[in-house]
Amino acid sequence: MKIRTLIQILLLITGGLCVLSTAMQWSELELYVKPTTVPLFFMLYWFNVKKVDGLFLIVLLLCFFGDIFLLTDIQNSFIYVLLSYTLCYLILFYYLYKNYKPIDYNITDIIYLAIFFVAWTFIVYEIYEVTEKEMGPIRPYGIGYIVILYLLLIGAVIHYINVRSSKSLWFLIAVLNFVISDSCFALNKFYVSSIHFEIINSIYQLLAVFFLVQFKISSATPLKLKEL
Repeated sequence: MKIRTLIQILLLITGGLCVLSTAMQWSELELYVKPTTVPLFFMLYWFNVKKVDGLFLIVLLLCFFGDIFLLTDIQNSFIYVLLSYTLCYLILFYYLYKNYKPIDYNITDIIYLAIFFVAWTFIVYEIYEVTEKEMGPIRPYGIGYIVILYLLLIGAVIHYINVRSSKSLWFLIAVLNFVISDSCFALNKFYVSSIHFEIINSIYQLLAVFFLVQFKISSATPLKLKEL
């Protein structure tokens, strides 16, 4: 059995156990299983590239720290979770900058972007509206976090529509999964506590890191030819 196949099987097992532990509220199982997922994603990345990107390793490390802080009861652990993922998202802006190409939109692209911008702004405002009262003293951190994630998704969408490559698509999907995961986490913690939010958060958090790895190991092959 190839090492890559073995890693993928282990990821399916650990990922499934993470979701199961969340659904069944088995906190002890989650404590042991969840911290293994990011190292496995690192191995998947390691065995699929010729040269390791040190900055991307920091991204994975921050995701790992975010998981650890969520599972521990240390003082101000939630603040550390916010800081870990905030730094992670700020680094992802660097990849948008690194892969930037001059904007070349047609009228259809602009219409799609306008619709997305209005819809995304409305969604973010509604999530903020129902959660901000319960944030309490961490409200400034929460607002900063929301703004960063809001801009990151806009940047990912703008970049994908402009470039339309497999690499930009994986990046967009990864950011979108982070958005879904974090939104469900915020709604569960600051609005309505629900096992459904917890399960969705667990699933999409794993998918987000997986698609980030796919972004790093994929090529910049165009998915659509530019119009002549």
